[in-house]
Amino acid sequence: MTRAERARYLADRYPAAREALEFYGQVADFQGDWRELRDLVKRIGPPILRDAAQRLTPERIEQEPRGFFARVLARQDPPVARTAVMNECPKCGHPPQCAALRPEGDGSAFHLVCGLCRHQWPFPRALCTVCGEIEEERLVYYAIEGVSHIQTRVCDTCGKYLHVIHLGKDPLAIPDVDEIAVLPMDVWAAEQGFEKIYPNLIGI
Repeated sequence: MTRAERARYLADRYPAAREALEFYGQVADFQGDWRELRDLVKRIGPPILRDAAQRLTPERIEQEPRGFFARVLARQDPPVARTAVMNECPKCGHPPQCAALRPEGDGSAFHLVCGLCRHQWPFPRALCTVCGEIEEERLVYYAIEGVSHIQTRVCDTCGKYLHVIHLGKDPLAIPDVDEIAVLPMDVWAAEQGFEKIYPNLIGI
């Protein structure tokens, strides 16, 4: 299943995130230059991105290396990580977008999922991805009704959160797509004063 197909499937199941999922499905595997991306966003993007696309130039893209347009284009040729940092992608050095629990033996293995190149790498499940907190009572999991394969983990120490996709519960899940399905949890987390470790491609 492609990312576009997965996004359409999830959009039908989770209406609260339909618009975000449909847009992500169109840009997740984009291949082309900045002009083609600009024209695509002008046609189907949300208002804030359509407005930015009207003024888009290569110089603006370079000035915002972690902005939407730069990140979409960078996925075609990700940078190479210069240093080895446990909580950053070992391939491109980008922060994680979400996490995935993969069935392994009699249990599951915790992996972080890069927000740029989508590489997944193992990380200790008991640690906060940002501050290294290990106290179980300060790493709290929440879930939204009707989405059984995704949890939101918040750290009460540093105030950061990320979504965790359980691939044992849904083997067809694609972490960087599925985490958009719990958009209401992002809204809830922000209202509680938590901040996402790193926004996904569409800025959530």
